[in-house]
Amino acid sequence: MDQEDLQATSVVDDDGDIIDDVADFIDMNDAVEIQVDDDLPMGEVEEDNVMSDKESKDATGGDNQTVNIVADMSKIQLTSHTDSVYAVAAFAEENGQLSILSGGGDDKAFQYKISGPGISDEGTKFVQPLPNPHTDTVSSVAYNMAYVSNDLKKTPRLAAVGSYDGSIIIYDPDTGVQRTKFEGPSDVEWMSFHPKGGTVLLAGSGDGTLWMFHIPLNRCLQVFVGHEQAVTAGCFSPDGKWALSASSDGTLRIWAPKTGLNKHVFRFGGAGLTCMASKGGTDGMLVIVGSEDGQAHVCHTGSKKVVATLRHFQIPASGVGANNDEEEEMEYPSSVEAVGFSPSQPNWCATGGIDGKLKIWDLTNGQCRQICDPTATEVNGNKADTDAVTDSITRILWHPTLPFVFSSTINGRVRVWDARTGNLLRTLTGGSTAEQINDMDIQFLPNGSAIIVAAGDDKMCIVYYLLDVMKKGGL
Repeated sequence: MDQEDLQATSVVDDDGDIIDDVADFIDMNDAVEIQVDDDLPMGEVEEDNVMSDKESKDATGGDNQTVNIVADMSKIQLTSHTDSVYAVAAFAEENGQLSILSGGGDDKAFQYKISGPGISDEGTKFVQPLPNPHTDTVSSVAYNMAYVSNDLKKTPRLAAVGSYDGSIIIYDPDTGVQRTKFEGPSDVEWMSFHPKGGTVLLAGSGDGTLWMFHIPLNRCLQVFVGHEQAVTAGCFSPDGKWALSASSDGTLRIWAPKTGLNKHVFRFGGAGLTCMASKGGTDGMLVIVGSEDGQAHVCHTGSKKVVATLRHFQIPASGVGANNDEEEEMEYPSSVEAVGFSPSQPNWCATGGIDGKLKIWDLTNGQCRQICDPTATEVNGNKADTDAVTDSITRILWHPTLPFVFSSTINGRVRVWDARTGNLLRTLTGGSTAEQINDMDIQFLPNGSAIIVAAGDDKMCIVYYLLDVMKKGGL
């Protein structure tokens, strides 16, 4: 692609870096306190693939085996998939409608349109199987609407679906009609839209490459080559000038979108990197990556320096009389699987591990502020959740204006934590069994409510509405 084509589409700045100066569709600074309600009424939904009548579920498994019954706090359960759901994305429309995009192990993607919290009892407006069939697991889905301004008609609203079959299909989220299809990666591990306009898409592959596509032009702009193993996480920098990627080869890399050159490599030893988050620090230039060895590393993309190394998991010291050979052979739950920066406190970050703990860190001194451990917490007089002993964390998301962290787990829990105190504010469960949550997205609304969408091994996307005001001092 030549420079004139790039400039004609307004995707480069004076330095030639990809940028599209478009205002965000939603200003997250306008969000207010989230709301939680224990006694929500349940909507009546007639669609066959939406479960809202909780009494209809059988409490026993096959051969009279008892199923692990948990309290169902969900508002809606979306059951279109016939296999585990691995990816979910949500977007709250200005008209109160909630759009949900999901992908699963059945090689299919679905889109749902659900009425907003104010009219939530109307349930699902429609369920839309996206038409193009895949030949392998749909591993990643994404909307670009958070980066699209209604005032700029030239900027299209897009929904992206990526699969392990190496294809990325772009749809019109309003009609479900396919716009274009890209192929190139051996498989698609993740996707991320450019934050300035949302018309450029970055995707990471299991073959160690990154691919950058310009959707209106229907072109691959760049292939980034340098990682030696799978690219497990990535995104554009908040200003859109760089592409960032983390890999199983233990490196974090900064790329120049225009040239495809690798501008810097952070090397963290042999342990693979599992997850990434950006937009940290007062200047928004901090990025954090989690590692299989129980550490998280915070780097500054401007200075190219490692700001902090955070030890999330500490291998226990050998006990007196312990067999040292057996000690060395033990496998510890060390991997950090989720990371994130606090938007309200930019020098705070969180790490979540397969040890089930969520840790809050202060980057001004590199110290752990709080250890959020569900096995050692009481909420409103309730004892700790005994299922949390092995309840590994799969995703974490911060509230945009308050110091609250949402975590999802392998036992099907969504927990809300106060990062200031380490207190567990709420545990949300849904369905008759507690199965792993693979992905989670949250929409925080201007009226103070929050909509959580969790996708899991139970073949469902579960929707929670949190509606009563969560005070700054807790529930």
